[in-house]
Amino acid sequence: MSVLWLREKLIKELHEQQEAVKNTLLAGVKDIGQYEFLRGQYTALVQVESELRELLGKVIEDDDEQSGDT
Repeated sequence: MSVLWLREKLIKELHEQQEAVKNTLLAGVKDIGQYEFLRGQYTALVQVESELRELLGKVIEDDDEQSGDT
């Protein structure tokens, strides 16, 4: 299993979860508490995606550097 394959699968899953939260928000919420909870979930998913992209980008760069050294 390559890092790129794993990256794409994880990012796809995060996007699906983000869309699910967005759709729930757009469909309407019962109260401000539910809105704040869903908004927090969405923000957390976006942050995880950003950190994942950064981390996996570093892994790919490190891998490229190591393969270039040999």
